[in-house]
Amino acid sequence: MVGDVPASSVEPVVNPSVRAAKGQRLTRMTKEQIAGRTGPVRQIRYRDQIVSPLALELDCRKLLQRAQRAIRTIVTSRVYAGDLRAIVAEPALRQHEWEIAVALREITELLLDLVSDYAGGTAGPMTTQVLLSQNRAISIARDAITARVAALESLAAQVAAAEAARRDWETAHRMAANNDKYLDLVARTAADEHAAVEITGLAEQAGEAAQAFRETLQQATLAAQALAL
Repeated sequence: MVGDVPASSVEPVVNPSVRAAKGQRLTRMTKEQIAGRTGPVRQIRYRDQIVSPLALELDCRKLLQRAQRAIRTIVTSRVYAGDLRAIVAEPALRQHEWEIAVALREITELLLDLVSDYAGGTAGPMTTQVLLSQNRAISIARDAITARVAALESLAAQVAAAEAARRDWETAHRMAANNDKYLDLVARTAADEHAAVEITGLAEQAGEAAQAFRETLQQATLAAQALAL
């Protein structure tokens, strides 16, 4: 991933409990505030209702962007709409996104506190121990959020694989429907037996594609169950 992730490239995250119309207004207002700014800055207003990407430092912003990309891959897939929505509904995914965003905002604010509390001074041994302990706490929290994002990415990868397998199955099924035409062509042109067997094998290939789809869908289902709230 590129080193710089502008705040404008990450979507604001609205609390799932906020009504849709109000969430849209908050999102629009937040995007207007982000324009041309880099951050991070402390978010003062509407903290319980929306997380602004401007309130996240770069690494936290990258994590949120990864989570949002994974969720977008999941909810826009046909496999999710047809087979996985009942296991992990979109509101559950949005709740994950919200909790991730809130935690990343808290991490950023603690980092800002560290910079503010100890701006350029020389740390003595006791201060060093305090700083190490505080940084360790931040690292533990960030690692936990990273694992949560990775789980979303794992589900997205499984969904993408199932989506590809579905397309393969549909293509094979559509092509196999024309088997009779090709067999007729072989018969009319007195082709050898090998060609007839080869064409008939299309049905077997369609069956194999269907099996591959079922297997990848099962893997996606297991990944979705891990994220169900």
